[in-house]
Amino acid sequence: MPGSDQHGGARGWRTHAVRALGRCSLLGVLTLAPVVLALALYLPSLRFSFLLDDSYDLLLARETSYQDLLLRPLPGFSYYRPLTFVVYKLVHELVGGRDPWHYHALAVLLHATNVLLLGRLVRRLAGRSASTLAAALFASFPFAYQAVQIVCSLPHLLVTSCLLGALLAWLRAGDDTERRWIWCGLALLLALAAPGFHETGALAGLLLAGTLVSRGARRAWRALAPWLASALAGNGAYVALWFWGFAKPGPRAVTWWDRLQNVVFWLQAAAYPVTRQLTVLVDAEWLTRHAWSAVSVSALLALGAGLFVHGLGGQARSAAAILVLGFLLFAPVVCFLPFAGYVQDGPRLLYPVAPALATFWGMLPRAGWRWPRGRLVAVALSGLLVALALLQGVTFVARRTKLAEQASAAQEAVVAAARAAPCWPLVVVNGPAWLALHRYEYPLGHFGMNAQPSYHGYDALLQVRLGWRTPVRSLAVEPATHQRDWTFGPHGQPGTLAEVAALRLAGWRILHLVASERGFSATASAPL
Repeated sequence: MPGSDQHGGARGWRTHAVRALGRCSLLGVLTLAPVVLALALYLPSLRFSFLLDDSYDLLLARETSYQDLLLRPLPGFSYYRPLTFVVYKLVHELVGGRDPWHYHALAVLLHATNVLLLGRLVRRLAGRSASTLAAALFASFPFAYQAVQIVCSLPHLLVTSCLLGALLAWLRAGDDTERRWIWCGLALLLALAAPGFHETGALAGLLLAGTLVSRGARRAWRALAPWLASALAGNGAYVALWFWGFAKPGPRAVTWWDRLQNVVFWLQAAAYPVTRQLTVLVDAEWLTRHAWSAVSVSALLALGAGLFVHGLGGQARSAAAILVLGFLLFAPVVCFLPFAGYVQDGPRLLYPVAPALATFWGMLPRAGWRWPRGRLVAVALSGLLVALALLQGVTFVARRTKLAEQASAAQEAVVAAARAAPCWPLVVVNGPAWLALHRYEYPLGHFGMNAQPSYHGYDALLQVRLGWRTPVRSLAVEPATHQRDWTFGPHGQPGTLAEVAALRLAGWRILHLVASERGFSATASAPL
């Protein structure tokens, strides 16, 4: 009957609408869950002060004209990152920039954006479940904490945004023939801008070329070739300008032993779900003596096993290409930076590599699911490994957040003391230069938190935060202090309480910082 047909059609439409809404809701949850995780982990950094080299870098950017920022490296820097310093200067001129939270908010938003971009990128290549897991692993990637929580690490976030955005736009250009020129233009713009934020961005054109080759998009070659050639030429021009156009201060020569250590450091990060377990399962004294060999062997075995599982699922080539991409993005560090004193203290250097490493492990359960014979075992083991990596990554970042909160409290105590008595010179006693946990979760590297590094004084911090120059000295009258879970190293020249008393008599205001389990408490003494 006509009436029953109409009612049946209405019920069918409602059922279809409910199912469609459910699919959209599930897709939204899978897409946004990693972004929410990233925000939850790093929103506490909005309360942080300026740490590490923040004050020094920001002060140079503010005092340099836009023209000089764009045309030459800043004095004392061995790299050319004009767009990064332009961003620093723009933030200062648009919102004042004396409060650290503006810069920290930018870093958190960039990290969340990168998580979203990676999820969209992996979804196009490997599906929804793999994209969610890869994005979540990237959101909680342990070595990313320094890149997101310290302002002077913004170039690593910015270049990663450019690389992920360029790859995503490039893939869209290969599929969308009607609006190809728009997507090609966006990919080219991001590829050309990437090295202006960080020298790793000079690899953008190579990444676009590799994507085109791996997909075998022969029909798109003719249309995309001019855009690709422009990206490669622009990146090549940057490299030529960086190497031969500017005189750079020369660090110590990088030896082959340095490069080998850098490779092993990358191996530890590449196999981080497994190398993390070394400090849990292996005797601490033995691991300290054999850290390099333990990391090398366990990482190579873990990556080999991962490639084997990927092969069972028919995605060995994709997984291997992603792993090679992760090494390519770390190659400039391997080739040009000495390990001792820099790479091991700079886990932020791994941030541009993190999307590839997170994708490698995030795709593992998908490979296990596609293996018909041992599906349950493969999915269970790979899923357990991914879940363990997520849990330990969240814990890792949370512990560093507590260290950063303590370091920031000490920095802000110095600022408050100077603000309270702007006309008086200031002496900071036992301010922290760095904070570190007693036991690291990974065998190689120093994964602590810098407050005011020993090679910078507090003068730049006060000038950036308060806008004036205050005479300030720093004395360390006590050795490194050990708390229950962490240790800090004092900032400044070695001194005595007698020197502090003499400075107070000479008209200096004294700020004494005392460490406890809860952090640092400050006691200010007026000059006599």
